[in-house]
Amino acid sequence: MEENKVRIGQVIAIGGAFMGFVIGSSFASGQECMQYFTGFGVAGSVGAGAIALVLYAWFVSTIVEDGRYLKLNNSGKMFNFYLGKYLGFVLEWFTPIMLFFVYSMMISGAGSTFEEYYGVNGNIGRAIMIIASLGTVLLGLEKLVKIVGYIAPVLLVVTMFIGVLSIINNPDGIAQADQNLKTVQVNTNFNNWALSGLMYGAYTVTGVVPYLADIGKSTATNKKNSILGGLFGGGAFLIAVMILNFGLLANITDVYNLEIPSLFVAASISPVFGHIFSVLLLLGIYTTAVPMLYTVCNKISSDGKSKAYRVAAIVTAIVSIFGGQLSFSTMISIIYPISGYAGVVIFAGMIYTKYIKKKKYEDFDEEDVLIKKM
Repeated sequence: MEENKVRIGQVIAIGGAFMGFVIGSSFASGQECMQYFTGFGVAGSVGAGAIALVLYAWFVSTIVEDGRYLKLNNSGKMFNFYLGKYLGFVLEWFTPIMLFFVYSMMISGAGSTFEEYYGVNGNIGRAIMIIASLGTVLLGLEKLVKIVGYIAPVLLVVTMFIGVLSIINNPDGIAQADQNLKTVQVNTNFNNWALSGLMYGAYTVTGVVPYLADIGKSTATNKKNSILGGLFGGGAFLIAVMILNFGLLANITDVYNLEIPSLFVAASISPVFGHIFSVLLLLGIYTTAVPMLYTVCNKISSDGKSKAYRVAAIVTAIVSIFGGQLSFSTMISIIYPISGYAGVVIFAGMIYTKYIKKKKYEDFDEEDVLIKKM
């Protein structure tokens, strides 16, 4: 009989692991928040946030709990559990392909940061990030990424701090936000806030399914902890998103057309604070780019010293030079919606598997795959 006790430490570990995955440079830049929430005004952004919160709490707790029971040898097979071996195979390969585009987006983000804040040619920023990420992956410097990766919670706190201060400094900006939005053109991906909230949750689930399955396998000990971990992780992250959202709304006429709006707000608070945040943002881009590049290469070969792995890393880095020439905001407006449509398919598969078919764990065969490794 399994232990049924709620363990606060475990709940925090599950929720914190999820937040560590989703807190990255896209969030901290403010561009992601701008396109999915801020552009819909005060009430619309809150409504979108509420929908995303429900979805986050549901899919995090569900996938963690399923991962706890299934204890998969290959966490990517969680797609097969929800979608079957054919569609599951497609989604399992879709993820690393999408992560390649996210890697290109990180390269673009580095270029935008150098251009918009430092006034330096964006290609210099792109080159530095490509060299740093490629060197890390080829030289096996994962420990360096883990060390720098500790800035994720710092980035979260600082970004929230930026949002709070911008609200305090300009409270009238919130009251006037809806009116100001009528005078500027904010790039939003969808026509209404409800669809935007749905697609925000959907784009996140696409890349996080195997990760959450591993968290369930290694961390969760019972269903209560899985559910509470999902509520904590999803809730805490969406609170952070809403704080940043209102900070951007308070300054919407100044940031609506910027690639990295949060950096402008940080610099307006204090030039020193702006410098600190720009460094944190670049480190956040680095810690996001390296795992993306590594995952793409690892799908080609799990041997980091093999020729196939190294060729994949170099080719990916070279191709990203071209993708990274697109603006950061354009990359987000293209890549995240595509990922969101895939996420909707995953949601449909989860609903069918869990609530309509009511598939039993013991009926799932991890080895029943479309293509087996030699």
